[in-house]
Amino acid sequence: MRHRKLRTKAKGTSTHSRAITSNLLKGLVEHGRIQTTATKARALRSVAERMVTKATRLGDLLLKDRSKLAEADKARLIHAMRIVRRTLKDRDAVVRLFDEVAPRYLGRPGGYTRIYKLGPRKGDGAPLALLELIPSDMPEKEGAPKTESTEKKSRFGFLRRKKAPAEKPEKKK
Repeated sequence: MRHRKLRTKAKGTSTHSRAITSNLLKGLVEHGRIQTTATKARALRSVAERMVTKATRLGDLLLKDRSKLAEADKARLIHAMRIVRRTLKDRDAVVRLFDEVAPRYLGRPGGYTRIYKLGPRKGDGAPLALLELIPSDMPEKEGAPKTESTEKKSRFGFLRRKKAPAEKPEKKK
């Protein structure tokens, strides 16, 4: 019986639900968003949040070049990747999670995903949902060339632009 158990879970046997979770998480990491049933999206949300949190706890190690890390830092990184690999079975997806996804959320204390309800599925009427990783500004990696910030282009973009300070004439002695 599931009395007082508030966790949402995917239906089926435990091995099947773990496989579904792993495959959905792989799709979420690779594509940034997935469309699935609302129940599976709610179940996957907590798992995805935990995996991103596990990666972001490494902090600035994610931004450094791996070849320049100390042995203790390499061990911390490998340990975290192995723990995530227990749930996310695809090695490339784990590397992508640590290299691309987690650095975007370093300053964020949680809430990395968003669920949109899409309505019923055509065939069986199951409620569909879109689960996506929310967009966030990504800090720069060490050694990466710095690019100038690009302003949003919109009809009223000229209102947001900061004016350059006027140059003062030099004093003559």
